[in-house]
Amino acid sequence: MPETLADRIEKIGHGLTATELADLLNVSPVTIYKQGAAHRIPLFHVGSCVRFDPHAVAEWLRTQ
Repeated sequence: MPETLADRIEKIGHGLTATELADLLNVSPVTIYKQGAAHRIPLFHVGSCVRFDPHAVAEWLRTQ
């Protein structure tokens, strides 16, 4: 069975930046920030920085 985008994202070993996630999903970082702020994409904060947990994002993709 071919590897899905969710599978690829899940293997990433660090919290993703909005730019990294945007590149993977082929959207703009602004879209990622907006969707995260609206609680449509799971995110977490490290100080004042926003990061996206690859495992949570993969699960989110699988349910979309």
